[in-house]
Amino acid sequence: MSSTNGALRAFQASSSSFVAGASIRQAARRPAHAARALHRSAGICLAAKQVEVFHILLPAEKKELLPELRKRVEAGEPLAALAAEHSKCPSRGNGGALGWIARGQTVQEFEEAAFSTPPGGLAVCETRFGVHLVQVTAEREAAEVQSMSPQELAESLSVRSAGGNEDVQYVDVREEGEKRMASLPHFQLLPLSQFESWSAGIDSILDKEKETICLCHHGVRSMQMSQWLIGQGFKNVKNVTGGIALYSQAVDPSVPQY
Repeated sequence: MSSTNGALRAFQASSSSFVAGASIRQAARRPAHAARALHRSAGICLAAKQVEVFHILLPAEKKELLPELRKRVEAGEPLAALAAEHSKCPSRGNGGALGWIARGQTVQEFEEAAFSTPPGGLAVCETRFGVHLVQVTAEREAAEVQSMSPQELAESLSVRSAGGNEDVQYVDVREEGEKRMASLPHFQLLPLSQFESWSAGIDSILDKEKETICLCHHGVRSMQMSQWLIGQGFKNVKNVTGGIALYSQAVDPSVPQY
């Protein structure tokens, strides 16, 4: 596969909000030592502001087409129709839609263009993928990812085991092999490496209105999952800081380390 095709695939949009999905796939491929190095920042919350974005992507050598396309959109022609005809991003099949994005979920040049443009406005930027005509259609204040300590998780699980917390959703984003080595009760397994298989049906798997607790090995992959869920409209998402590794150290040494 060529680097150009790989770059385009990295910018693909879908109904499950590709931009955050790309971050999830990157996190799933991140080696264990990198996850440990990032552990200290795992409690950072997702920025509250999000923007809804559409775009047309052209190769850099065709950037001279952008002024004409911009004029046509400003004259009232739907960007979606122009994206279907001209864009080189797979999102052209969805009218150029990238969905809702937050800061930190896409490349810096694209982020700056999107977040400096008011709803209804257009912007042009250049990234490593090519040149973009960006249209921002709306903005909103999203919920933030909350941090949950291992002790708070232990209390929540205890209540659940006693018959309470029936509306709490526990999500483990590790691999099946990791769960066999160490696991906690009540968690549903949704491995990040299988993101493509379950992401499109997330609304039938989890309830957006319920409290959702995300867990992984060190808290990094689960933060990626938490951010993605917020992007899908989930209202109450918590990331377990330090993951199951810190849970074993701080709460229950009987949970194996690996």
